[in-house]
Amino acid sequence: MLPSEHPFAVCRLAVVPLRRSPDLLSEMTSQVRFGEAVQHLSDCQGFWEVRLCADGYQGWVDPRQFSPLQSERPPQATAFSDALADWASCPTERRLLPPGTPLPAWDGQVFWLGAERWQWPGPVHLIPPTPAWTSLLREAARYLHAPYLWGGRSLWGLDCSGLVQTLLRHQGISLPRDCQDQIHCGQLVPHLQHALPGDLAFFESTSCGGPHVGLILGQNQVLHCSASVRVDLLSERGIARLPSGTLSHRLTALRRVATWVPALLLDPPPSGP
Repeated sequence: MLPSEHPFAVCRLAVVPLRRSPDLLSEMTSQVRFGEAVQHLSDCQGFWEVRLCADGYQGWVDPRQFSPLQSERPPQATAFSDALADWASCPTERRLLPPGTPLPAWDGQVFWLGAERWQWPGPVHLIPPTPAWTSLLREAARYLHAPYLWGGRSLWGLDCSGLVQTLLRHQGISLPRDCQDQIHCGQLVPHLQHALPGDLAFFESTSCGGPHVGLILGQNQVLHCSASVRVDLLSERGIARLPSGTLSHRLTALRRVATWVPALLLDPPPSGP
């Protein structure tokens, strides 16, 4: 458990940058989404150093984008917005939210940011009691063609590990933020012939890119984010980019982080809109 002497705050904008250092020009290494809680660690040059409660990721944020500090740890959401975009509102303001936005303390009609009562008019995705393959495929299809954004974690832009972390979090599976940490999760799958849909595949780029991760769909396909969220062919060599067939990433490891209901694995992979 995180030390109680550090207070908490909640993000109040749709999505805000988490930076490497306390400077508006500093690299964005991740993002904090509306409704997500952070723990305040220190102050520097008008910035907060924080730890994201959902995954432990640390960085620097602009405190003007967050609620006031509070001693009590805010609840972690088990419900997420499920509309392509809609307005959440409280008595004094409203926010346009992308899909997958956490809705803390959702009671079936409203959610809460501290003592603020917020309304959400759209559909809601609840974390299922066990990972649901059909639900993951439906959500994955929504992310197809979303643009690549280093450090991104939303439909408006995300990176490879942000995509995998987001999709699995909505199925109740917690993963670290970065793929160099995700590769240590779950169980090793020794060979591609033993891999199942829902397993994670890790790669190195054939060009100058760094580590890469994708979600195995079955039928020799992998979902990943490279320039955009896309489905490409997967072989023992790695990712063959469609339609050219050019090898873009070399396969380095396979990990199993969840057990999916076998009967659901016969569903087809996601397709574009």
